[in-house]
Amino acid sequence: MFDPTAFENMRTVMEGLIYDSDLDGKIVVLDRNDLFNSSKLSRNYTITFRLKNQQNAKLTFELSADLQNLSAELLPNTNKEALIGATIYIHLYLRHKKSDILYHTLQNKVEDIWGKEMKIVQEISYNPLNADKIVNNHITIDFKRFIIEEQIDDMIIMMEFMEKTLISLYSIDALLTV
Repeated sequence: MFDPTAFENMRTVMEGLIYDSDLDGKIVVLDRNDLFNSSKLSRNYTITFRLKNQQNAKLTFELSADLQNLSAELLPNTNKEALIGATIYIHLYLRHKKSDILYHTLQNKVEDIWGKEMKIVQEISYNPLNADKIVNNHITIDFKRFIIEEQIDDMIIMMEFMEKTLISLYSIDALLTV
């Protein structure tokens, strides 16, 4: 038996929280990936879900750790405390009409829930030949730091924030009309 790494423990906790919400009927899990890159010795875990009644918005939780994170955790005397842990990104995928006002509304809603200290980036893509000007909006929430195993209890709050974010987006009429 081996001692699981911080990455594995955090993945297990978040996966359990998400599947519990799925079983409770609050969300629907759409996709899950647990990838190991053997050439870079890195791990990446993603799980995507949406609210049960919502089609135009989905959220992906992403957890990743690389060789530096693993070696800092497992090797003695590495003096790399700052590298122990994993990175977390929250990705929101939305479809809505092209609107500068809506971009600001979305930014404000996400900042209200996650805080202004997070790095929040919106990337818009659309077909310029399509007359209805529907855009795909990818919003990334970057924690800008490593999350360590001692913060594992914060995963419960993070799950609440993810659900609250989707509920908040569901209240925007422009997202419901696409």
